[in-house]
Amino acid sequence: MLELNAFFLKRLNAPKQDLSSIVTCIKEARGQITVDALAKKNHTSPRQLERRFHKHIGITPKEFINISRFQHAFSAINHNKNRKSLLDIAIEHGYYDHAHLTNEIKRYTGLPPSGL
Repeated sequence: MLELNAFFLKRLNAPKQDLSSIVTCIKEARGQITVDALAKKNHTSPRQLERRFHKHIGITPKEFINISRFQHAFSAINHNKNRKSLLDIAIEHGYYDHAHLTNEIKRYTGLPPSGL
């Protein structure tokens, strides 16, 4: 009996519920990664990734990626020593244009960029 337990314990895989490596991957990409690329990189499907995020974090992976990207852009805006334009910051952080970034700023802060 002990031999069987040892046999199966050796083959027991760690549960795939740990999202820390996926969150780290998002942070390292500074939020500039797609859900499909994230799923491929972590050997899972986009749908499975979405279920795990909903279960453990409460939001979709896409929303988490958007929040992470916004955090990096917001930090760049706050520490804008070189006086870059909002368009330059937007493009640098993966937004289509400054209006896209402006909408994200309003969405997450409730203020327009001029009110920051």
